[in-house]
Amino acid sequence: MPKVSDDYKEKKREHLLESALKCFGEKGYQAATMDDIVVYSKTSKGLIYNYFKSKEELYISLMEERTSKSFQQLIERFTSISSAKEKIQVLFRIYKERPQTTEWRNLISVHMEFWINSAKQDNLREIMKNRYKEQYRLFMAKIIEEGKMKGEFKKEVSSEAAGSLFWAMIDGICLHYSVVAEDYAYREHFEAAEDMYMNYLLL
Repeated sequence: MPKVSDDYKEKKREHLLESALKCFGEKGYQAATMDDIVVYSKTSKGLIYNYFKSKEELYISLMEERTSKSFQQLIERFTSISSAKEKIQVLFRIYKERPQTTEWRNLISVHMEFWINSAKQDNLREIMKNRYKEQYRLFMAKIIEEGKMKGEFKKEVSSEAAGSLFWAMIDGICLHYSVVAEDYAYREHFEAAEDMYMNYLLL
């Protein structure tokens, strides 16, 4: 058997993840099967199982890698921004200016579907809970703590609660948009949410 390079393995793995994401987006997480992912990736089921043991593992890997990459990009971007207020404004702008496409709505739907489904399974619930606490909420809490230390934000605001509130607003607007689609005032809702959130934080 010819030796397969690490670079080839990584590219194949990335291809499987991207194919699975497209499959989940178009069919829905629950409805999609490993056979569907085989069709979307144009590979064999045996090859997919060489990389991932299950549909759940495949989605978790996809989610974790995309999240890690996104946060790393934000951290690098924030190195040139000294104001905590401006960092939060950048975050709102990223969502607010996101192109409103069918693909974006599908991605939102898949994430929400997996989030809800994870509540019914102990192992998945623990993974999602830790991901939320150790990545998303902690990321925002650090920015808010920074703003409090620099005198930008109110001292009495709970950094953890404010961090949770930020993601609750993001998830809520995105969820509504994924269902209502073109009839939903996506950008206007984000602008209103940003105003309310900054009024909650700012001195």
